[in-house]
Amino acid sequence: MTHRPAARRTMTALAVLGAAALTLTACVDAEVAGSAAGASDLPADLVQAAIEKATAIADGQELEGTTVSLVGTWGGTERERFLSTLAPFEEATGVTIDFTGNEDYETLQQTSLAAGTPIDVVAAGNLGTVHEYAGTDAVDLDELIGEDVIAENYAQGFIDSTTVDGGNYGIWTMVDNYMVWYDPSVYEGPATDDLSWDELTAYTDSLSGSGTAAWCMGLSAGANTGWPGAYFVFNLMLKEFGPEVLTGLGDGSKAWDSEEVRAAFARFGEVVASDQTVLGGPDAVLTTDPGAVGAGLYTDPQQCALEHWGTFTASIILGSDPSLEAGTDLDYMEMPSIDPEFAGANGYGGTVFTAFDDRPEVAAFMEYMASAESSNLIAATGNWIGANANVSPEAFPNEILASVSSDLLNGSDQLVPFPIASTPSAVTAAFYTTVAEFVQDPATLDANLAAVDAAVAAN
Repeated sequence: MTHRPAARRTMTALAVLGAAALTLTACVDAEVAGSAAGASDLPADLVQAAIEKATAIADGQELEGTTVSLVGTWGGTERERFLSTLAPFEEATGVTIDFTGNEDYETLQQTSLAAGTPIDVVAAGNLGTVHEYAGTDAVDLDELIGEDVIAENYAQGFIDSTTVDGGNYGIWTMVDNYMVWYDPSVYEGPATDDLSWDELTAYTDSLSGSGTAAWCMGLSAGANTGWPGAYFVFNLMLKEFGPEVLTGLGDGSKAWDSEEVRAAFARFGEVVASDQTVLGGPDAVLTTDPGAVGAGLYTDPQQCALEHWGTFTASIILGSDPSLEAGTDLDYMEMPSIDPEFAGANGYGGTVFTAFDDRPEVAAFMEYMASAESSNLIAATGNWIGANANVSPEAFPNEILASVSSDLLNGSDQLVPFPIASTPSAVTAAFYTTVAEFVQDPATLDANLAAVDAAVAAN
């Protein structure tokens, strides 16, 4: 394997990726409030298009001086980037978006509802808000902004996930997929198009004894330790058994202690078996921040060859050092298929907006968030994939994110939310624990899968 000198930029990447890990694992440590930031860092043509779209949505309504309250989890740089995408709406309509950043948005909304002063819009990190309040406190978006607006802007898989008893109670704004990242300048594995898991495993097996571990991985995230591995396991399930298994785990109709879940853990166990298969071995994986391990792709010799992580990987790694170039130093492959029938199946997570009031300014804001113009600004931040089916490839700051978006939104023949998008927090926590303890000791799997099922039964 041919390697290029990389010592200088590795130190930079380690420092920046470590900082990024802290941002990812703790988006908001305390409640942070404020209205939208400026959009000066976003492309002027996209900002102008968003202003024109918001103006058209308002359609002469007197919205000046009104306020829409919004709660979500973003903090720090992510908060500023997100709020910058709302600035054109505020400018065009005169509506103030009063944003509160709080990880415990569920409790905050419950308290607000009990007091008779609900937050207008909740930006939730899962489908829990949709399912809890559909048909009661949440507003049916088919009626608020129009079924045709939603159908024109979203793939059916997204629409199905937020539809309850014939009404639609959420719109996906940002979405994440999980894939395999690598450095194409040193990668010597099989062609990445239409790759099978067996073919990729044959390549990773060939790295044994080379000094390069097959996989970069970090699972340390405080109370959420194990979460990146959870998505690895979900992808293995999806690519072998298809979307129905993930849907069943999400809605509680499928037992976690099942043949399909165990099969995915068996494959995951091969990935985390030793320091030959994963950087540092199982113990190191559990004490390493997930955002820090990507630097191992750029050492000389390379410490690890592949990383399974989310769409945000590109912005983290490329942002760590200006000398890294999309397509030259970083690229991705879709999660390889185990059963070819599910090669085109993709899972996703992300952020779902749910409305709790039908005032005109709330309706205008929700229609703006559902628009391609809003999604283009979200794409332009470089942080997220906009969920809108009509997002422009030119909106993304690099070709990798544009390709990820196209593969997910237009190239998937089956779209399914990852189970954690639907499960109660206790179930999610139990599964993260299952993953973390499995890495340390595979013999814990029996008891922990039983604990996940018990959490389902209790919630």
